[in-house]
Amino acid sequence: MTINMTQMMQQMPTIERMNCKVIEESVNRCVIEMPLEGNSNHVGTAYAGAMFTLAEFPFGLMFLSRFGGMDKLYPVVGEMNIRYMAPAMTAVRLTVEISEEQWQQIETETLEKGKYKIVLPLELQDANGTVVAKTEATYFSIKS
Repeated sequence: MTINMTQMMQQMPTIERMNCKVIEESVNRCVIEMPLEGNSNHVGTAYAGAMFTLAEFPFGLMFLSRFGGMDKLYPVVGEMNIRYMAPAMTAVRLTVEISEEQWQQIETETLEKGKYKIVLPLELQDANGTVVAKTEATYFSIKS
């Protein structure tokens, strides 16, 4: 069962208010863009908290889409670090890629051990391709 990421985002009020748009969606890759409008700070650049949120939620959507909800496995965030590299003065885009082998390992290890740790480094880019932030998130896959 595949779950549409856009529909899932509409079920989360914080994410919905950010007006993020799914640019590309597959089981192994998603690209999500956050507009600057509505997500800017007092100096007109992307708000740091909005960028943090943009980096945090897409893996969970991909996970739920991959495993069909939370009947068998579900994701939780354990930790996330972000380093802001440059001000974002345009929309911000995030690409998350998880290989088929990584998905298989997540599923196998979680089902065998009840929990599996995933460390995922990501980069946020502005419309010009400039890296505006780097993150490293620790997620856990939990057996239901």
